[in-house]
Amino acid sequence: MNGQKIKQGDYGYISHKKKTEIIKTILFFAIPLSLYIAGYMTTKSRLNLLTIVAILGMLPASKQLVSLIMYLKAHGISDADYSAVKDAVTPLCNSYDNIFTTYEKTYEVPSVVIRNGNVCGYVAKPYKDLKKLEDHITECAKKEGYQINTKIFDKLESYQTRLSSIKELEDATPEKDQAVRTILHEITL
Repeated sequence: MNGQKIKQGDYGYISHKKKTEIIKTILFFAIPLSLYIAGYMTTKSRLNLLTIVAILGMLPASKQLVSLIMYLKAHGISDADYSAVKDAVTPLCNSYDNIFTTYEKTYEVPSVVIRNGNVCGYVAKPYKDLKKLEDHITECAKKEGYQINTKIFDKLESYQTRLSSIKELEDATPEKDQAVRTILHEITL
């Protein structure tokens, strides 16, 4: 991204997050380990106060490890799919590399576009129950006071067709589209 900070919804967000999560996880585990070693070296015993602090330090380190595992499982949008949709998506309010978490399942949605109360997305791998994801997104927006129509496509051609028709909708209110995008980011990793 040419020196710009990569934010949630930007192209390349997942690969950027993987790198930062690896670094954070290493640091979170290095601190308790170094405390344990320091305590052992000074007292020649593991029965000291620094051992207790090191053990307690493993709790946030373990939580960080779970976050790393979630990002390592994710793939983000492929270069081929990005090339196929970037021109159609660019003028619209969009978001890349989305990982939606519902109560039952996690869904990777590499590309999402928001315009005039319409949210459409593309999943690269097939899911049996995309209707549940659509309902989840719609319900989350409804709780925040926004009435939206959500459609998730599992075929790139269908998504591209919808992108061309969504561009032709009457002018959107950018503030509303950005608000819906913010809601979407609140329910993603």
